[in-house]
Amino acid sequence: MYDKDFFIETPVWNNALSFDKRKNKKLYVPKLIKSRIDSIIELWDNVVFEDFDFDWKLVSATWLKNMHLFEYKNKNMYLFDNHNHAFYFWYKELFEWKIKNNALLIHIDKHSDLREPLVIPSKPFNNLEEVFYYTNFELNVWNYIIPAKKLGLIKKDIQIRSKQNIDDFFLEKDSLFKKFNNNIILNIDLDFFEPELDYIDYNYKKELINECVKYANTITVATSPFFIDQKRALRVFKDLF
Repeated sequence: MYDKDFFIETPVWNNALSFDKRKNKKLYVPKLIKSRIDSIIELWDNVVFEDFDFDWKLVSATWLKNMHLFEYKNKNMYLFDNHNHAFYFWYKELFEWKIKNNALLIHIDKHSDLREPLVIPSKPFNNLEEVFYYTNFELNVWNYIIPAKKLGLIKKDIQIRSKQNIDDFFLEKDSLFKKFNNNIILNIDLDFFEPELDYIDYNYKKELINECVKYANTITVATSPFFIDQKRALRVFKDLF
């Protein structure tokens, strides 16, 4: 899956947002390629997310030419645009025996992403084709964690959206890492580094991520083009990894 790029042209997934009010009726979904962590990441001009901001200004967010799969510190790390794609990559890792059900999710993000989708499967997925369809035609950037929990993939999610959350995490991290040994997903949204959150010391955020990387089995990273300038997001990504 994700072996070729495509467009979503119906009002589903993230494309359902303000669909009737937008002239552009399609969103681009890039393909996934394997890359070196030091490779050039190409910017692209296809719209991958489009909606109105709080000032009712239409934002047409573009992203990269491809999604990327990196091998980083002997584990898989996925870099992509819209955060709901993380759901597919978690199941890819599950089906490849890199993680197991009942995993710990460390979710570092400006947003909780804990809304509930209209459709949650009543039984586990049989294959990645089913996961791919669900990810791209049922989920959006705000509602992909709850189905992962209800289907048993995620046992516990740690929400890190503030300095206090980081402080609390550092107090309990040793017991968490011990309890969920070899079954930890690190899920990062780079909008955690957008200017509104600059009140949290950059190096403190970096220390948090470096510590989590040591214990995570799988890393998913969203650049969230609607929520943070992508050049800034990529500078942060390159500095972190």
